[in-house]
Amino acid sequence: MLATTASTAIAIAAVLTFYTALLHLTRPNSSRFYAFRIARDLMVGTQTLQLYFVATNLHLKYPIVLYPFITLLFLSGPLNYIRYFKFFYPEGKIPLNVLVQMIPAGLVFLAETWFTFFTDSQSTVRSLFANPAGYAATYLVLAGVVVALIQYGGLLRLEIGFASRQTTREPVLLSSTILVLYMINTMLIAFGFFFTNQDVTNLGILLLGIAGITYLLFENRYPDFYQLVAREQRQQKFKKSLIQGLSREKIINRLRELMEDEKIYRQFDLKLDEVATMLFITPHQLSEFVNDCMGMNFSSYINQYRVEEAKMLLMEKPEESTLVIGFQVGFGSKQSFNTIFKQQTGMTPSGYRKNNPQAG
Repeated sequence: MLATTASTAIAIAAVLTFYTALLHLTRPNSSRFYAFRIARDLMVGTQTLQLYFVATNLHLKYPIVLYPFITLLFLSGPLNYIRYFKFFYPEGKIPLNVLVQMIPAGLVFLAETWFTFFTDSQSTVRSLFANPAGYAATYLVLAGVVVALIQYGGLLRLEIGFASRQTTREPVLLSSTILVLYMINTMLIAFGFFFTNQDVTNLGILLLGIAGITYLLFENRYPDFYQLVAREQRQQKFKKSLIQGLSREKIINRLRELMEDEKIYRQFDLKLDEVATMLFITPHQLSEFVNDCMGMNFSSYINQYRVEEAKMLLMEKPEESTLVIGFQVGFGSKQSFNTIFKQQTGMTPSGYRKNNPQAG
């Protein structure tokens, strides 16, 4: 009964993970970040599917279904870190120390390839799962498990730091619970494998399937969770920097982040005092700051970003109506969109689309 339930749960998780990868693949204008997410989802889906083969004992008959399970185990930790890093710094380069962590996975991949295709893998796999303690590969698997657990622990520590903040408390607690569940089921699978206890292994696989399904539902419920956490992190970093003194450069950089990275101008009812709160200054200070440094009032500053994105969308999405594009970039009505767009470009949105040779 446990084996059947575990195989069903892990199979559903695998199918949903591959489906998520397909959704990312079909996204219009996918960025490099989404290309990374597609690759990661495909690898996670493959590893999840491999655990289905373990739950159904197909790996004993067809050892190739486990290829390259150990390699993916060594990759899971660095990939989780990279996922967070790309949310925090979408255009940033992945740190060298993270890339170095992927070197062992490359070495393991070579060893796994040799074992799978150039040895009698079927008899060896049967013996390995019957007596794990007698094979060096077992300790390689356990090393991969330890690395994954350390990475999960680091991510958990990172997330818990945001649990005390009202805006991120609920999703952070849910995400942290899922991380703990991942850590528990990883240890159960490793324990069951090492001590040849199939029931414990199946329990770990069952919990992993539940965790995988829950995580995918969580992503659907909170699609902007990591962006929200990244935004909170930048806010706290900016707040701490202001303690050392009010700096125009710091305010300019943070204001540019809010506009260019977080695109808060898309909120059609965005108010001066809301942005001032994000910058930890008074509305009066922000108003004076924009006037002095940008040479315009706050509304013009916000509308400048809206019009620039609208110009881009008018060219890239000829199938979208000008009204839809106006709403997308933050204008509250067609009249305000047309009026402000014409003030800044000298023509209406529809006129801009017709006269721009790249549009349509």
